[in-house]
Amino acid sequence: MMNEHPPETPDEAEMAYAQAKRYGEDLVRIYQQERARRQELEVANQKLRIVWATAPNGLAVLDEQMVVVQANPHFEALVERRNCVGCHLSELIPSEQLTTALLTAVEQHVPLVNVEVTLSLPSHQRTIHVIGAPLVVGAQQGWVISLFDLTERKRLEKLKEEFIDIAAHELRTPLAIILGFAGVLSEELADIPDSTISESVQAIVSAANRLKMVVNQLVDFAAVRSSTPEETTDRFDLNHLIEQAVRAVSYQANQTEIKIVVQPSGRPLLLSGDRIMLTQAIGHLLDNAIKFNRPGGAVYVRAFQEDEQTVLEIEDTGVGIPVAEQERIFDVFYQVEAHMTRRQAGLGMGLAIAKRAIELHGGRIEVSSTVGKGSCFRAVLPPASEQALPSPRAQMEIAHQQTLAYGQDLARAFIAQRSLAQRLRRVAQMCQELEQLAQSGDLPGVRVLTQRIAQEASATTETQ
Repeated sequence: MMNEHPPETPDEAEMAYAQAKRYGEDLVRIYQQERARRQELEVANQKLRIVWATAPNGLAVLDEQMVVVQANPHFEALVERRNCVGCHLSELIPSEQLTTALLTAVEQHVPLVNVEVTLSLPSHQRTIHVIGAPLVVGAQQGWVISLFDLTERKRLEKLKEEFIDIAAHELRTPLAIILGFAGVLSEELADIPDSTISESVQAIVSAANRLKMVVNQLVDFAAVRSSTPEETTDRFDLNHLIEQAVRAVSYQANQTEIKIVVQPSGRPLLLSGDRIMLTQAIGHLLDNAIKFNRPGGAVYVRAFQEDEQTVLEIEDTGVGIPVAEQERIFDVFYQVEAHMTRRQAGLGMGLAIAKRAIELHGGRIEVSSTVGKGSCFRAVLPPASEQALPSPRAQMEIAHQQTLAYGQDLARAFIAQRSLAQRLRRVAQMCQELEQLAQSGDLPGVRVLTQRIAQEASATTETQ
């Protein structure tokens, strides 16, 4: 005979109903929460799809075999290939450097890879910047890569560099002639009491010298941009370069009452490279330290040996550089102050030239700064190599000095020619007067005029 459960009491039935009701409410709440999460995921998924489709850079996901499993429209436009899914990366971007960098990123757990690649497409070449990151999910791995088109930027940079080259070298010769004429004219008018004329000539000389500084910066930039380490093979002592650079900016420092303190190393600091380029780099660092210093401030120059490397430090007591600006101060044409409101003139190329020159010599440059207290630029250079050959830059500088001398010689020759022509006209006029006196029989007048002609002829001969 089967056992029968005793009938539930009203209290037990009520408890079971309440428990079932709670279970039902919990299920409804869980369902609502799950539905809300699914809606949030759907919204997030839609946002990602929109971002993926409209991103201005090319995006692609690769599997562990570097086969494209997903690509956005801009990626396909950059590689000029439709339906990239299923294609190997090397078919779309044939770059061994990129493939090696992505593999190394996984092996060495490098978070990001930056590679610049030039694509040879049927109608043109395209330069792209590739950023890649490993994608690891459990036992599966792959990559996400992002492409940025640098073609237009490279084209504009090339145009800018060509303009700098042309402007720098085409301006040098006419500027040399202007400086030559202005300098000689200043010498010729030095004894004239009219201060207005003298001030006008000095204004011409001053303006031409400012233009010369600008042109020299353009030339320096063109030189460091196009130079290679193999071209710089001279051997020299850094202490001598510091002396030359300090001497070159001493007048500028005195004008603003800036004291330059050179802390001697006490020993030779031998380097190899381009002495002119490095001297100019030191000069640009000193110029920056003077320009952005305080009246009555100081610039400290230190050079010493550290771990077989040579270190140059230039520290100032100036206004300092904000942290947000310290990464950009070495960019070409960049200045912390806005162009229309800045107090210091210049192209903003000095620090870029200095950085490039130091890097060409296998070194690096760093900056530490505190706003309101000053900045310290630190250049670290490798030791000198044993081999030393003449520097091509030295020959270029000699040619430039010869151009300046040519301008001065040309100006002096022009003034001498003009002076000679004036004297010859006076002699011709006196000869006509002499003929008239001889015809009139004025012998005393003939005698006096003959002496004047002889003196003028003698002066003309000395001028020649």
